[in-house]
Amino acid sequence: MEYESFESALEDLKNIVQKFENKNDITIDELLDNYEKGMIAYTFCMRKLDDTQKRIKIIDEKMT
Repeated sequence: MEYESFESALEDLKNIVQKFENKNDITIDELLDNYEKGMIAYTFCMRKLDDTQKRIKIIDEKMT
């Protein structure tokens, strides 16, 4: 799964968390599938935040 934006990955991550919170009886297969999807979305978000932070640092260094 490839995300186009931070917002779309974050939305998927929120939906996955909500599934876990609202479902009392989840099968092991559903758990694993949602965990994998959640980790993909989480990793995308963290990379995007890290890249953004690096870009901000470069901009700040150019301005000083």
